[in-house]
Amino acid sequence: MLLDAVELPENLYWSNEFSFKPAAQNKQRGVTGRMIIQSAPLVYGQPITLTGAWITRAELLILQAMENAIDTVRTLTLNNGDTHSVLFDLDAGGLVATSEYPLTAPLCNPEDETLYKLTINLITVSGA
Repeated sequence: MLLDAVELPENLYWSNEFSFKPAAQNKQRGVTGRMIIQSAPLVYGQPITLTGAWITRAELLILQAMENAIDTVRTLTLNNGDTHSVLFDLDAGGLVATSEYPLTAPLCNPEDETLYKLTINLITVSGA
């Protein structure tokens, strides 16, 4: 799995792949009491939550730099070859990393090989 040219941990998985509904729907009652239902297809905006992996601090810093370029459309290439144009979904948390092991003195400063549990929140957008 790649985000642009950056290789992502191989055990990441798309946890919310099938929770997206490809249409928006609005329901309301009309003045006659009948239900009025309006529907429209959604073209973009599918959330992609990649989770279930560990990453080193050095690798995490690369992803954090990518996230900090907030308006840069990225290409996500999945293991099956499918590609999506994406942005980091900051409303959903963007890049979330928590230390896999508590850091306690005297090891309170993480090193490049310190492991973090990784979740990447992306959202599909139109291509660049």
